[in-house]
Amino acid sequence: MQFENIARMNNWSNEEKACVLTSMLRDSAAAILENLCSSDLRDYDNICTKVTLWRCALNRAVTWSTAQPDTASQGGSDHVCI
Repeated sequence: MQFENIARMNNWSNEEKACVLTSMLRDSAAAILENLCSSDLRDYDNICTKVTLWRCALNRAVTWSTAQPDTASQGGSDHVCI
C-alpha cells in the first residue's frame, strides 16, 4: 500500500513502478524474478502477480509446518490467495 501511494504521488508509469520494485526486492523475493524475461521485468502487474503467488506459497509452507497433525490430515490451511 505504501509503495502504491509513493508511486501515485510521483506519477510513476507501470514500467517505472516495475523498475523500482524489482530493485527493492531481496533474497527469496528477488529470486522469483530470475526466470522472467526482460519484458516481464518491466511489467508491474506481472511482477505483482509473481510476488503474490510467492507470498501465498510461503504462507502455506509456514501454515503446514506449524499445523497440528490432525489439522494437516484434514487438508491443512483454508487460506485463500488472490
